[in-house]
Amino acid sequence: MKVFHLISGEPYGGVERQLERLTAVLAADGADQRVMLRENPERAQRLAAKGIIPIEMPFPGSFAFLDRRRINTAIRKFAPDVVISWTPDVAPMVEKGNFIHVGRLGSEPNLTAFTQCDRLFTPAQVRADAAANAGWPAERVKVLPHLPRPEADVAAPVSRKTYYTPPTAKLVVTSLRLTLGGGLEVLLDAIARLSGYYLWILGDGADRAALEQLAHDKGVKPRVRFMGWQNDVTAFLTAADVYATTVRKEDVADAVLEAWSMGAPVIAADSIGPGLLLRHQDNGMLVPVGDVVSTAEAIKWVCQDMALATRLGEAGRAAYNAAYTPAKITPEYLAFFNGLAASPTLANP
Repeated sequence: MKVFHLISGEPYGGVERQLERLTAVLAADGADQRVMLRENPERAQRLAAKGIIPIEMPFPGSFAFLDRRRINTAIRKFAPDVVISWTPDVAPMVEKGNFIHVGRLGSEPNLTAFTQCDRLFTPAQVRADAAANAGWPAERVKVLPHLPRPEADVAAPVSRKTYYTPPTAKLVVTSLRLTLGGGLEVLLDAIARLSGYYLWILGDGADRAALEQLAHDKGVKPRVRFMGWQNDVTAFLTAADVYATTVRKEDVADAVLEAWSMGAPVIAADSIGPGLLLRHQDNGMLVPVGDVVSTAEAIKWVCQDMALATRLGEAGRAAYNAAYTPAKITPEYLAFFNGLAASPTLANP
């Protein structure tokens, strides 16, 4: 199977991490791959180390027609069975050819951008439903849960001392993209109500400076650590007393699954993604979206009841092992992409 990946991409982010994980999975299955991506030396080096040829380009360039020409020239030269457009901005540039063009629906599906695609795949059923409502036949849209972290990739625990966090303090860890109104404000307010509790924030985004100022204004900045984007969160999860996510709008729950895989007790706002995974007081705690008081009470309850924290962590790990490990998810991806490569007549139905 020959697969051409196309992504504009950012220096960090969930879709970029999924690209790297899928290329590794397909490489292990023997696929020949090319990845055309925005200039990113670190990512290109990681891809090359796996035997995957990266093609870096200054995307977007000064002229769209030159971007289009370079993309399609590279595709024709490689002659792939499957082309994957990972981001909506690149999908319209791919010309029809003797391959199946697959688009990946992100968190805010831009279905118009994927009009030229033959197939779609997405990690969330709600996104597939949006595609169906826009007229996409069900057989042309595949729901594939996000690929999990390889089981061997577990980092050694981070020392709290490194981040000036007392060893006896109760430590809450969260991970998210830093945007105003995204939900971090709720968690900062909750921490402000909990004397002596510390918060580590894994993630980055355009509003990081504004959120750091907000933490200062709320009087919690001395107990909050903004850690930036982390490709591997396992080292931080093993240091935590509890993982909490207060994201207001979330249709997947990768962060919950990552915490589950490490046996961390989870508290989550009851948005679509976490709400479909968590069973309240069984394998986690659900709190109403935007509810500061309930969030603070749940954190305090779990952190002060070691038996409860242990039970939640063990139940979460069991749920992860039952359905979300690489051994469970990887075959779904291989079946989907190998099936497309073996059935070129399915293109352009």
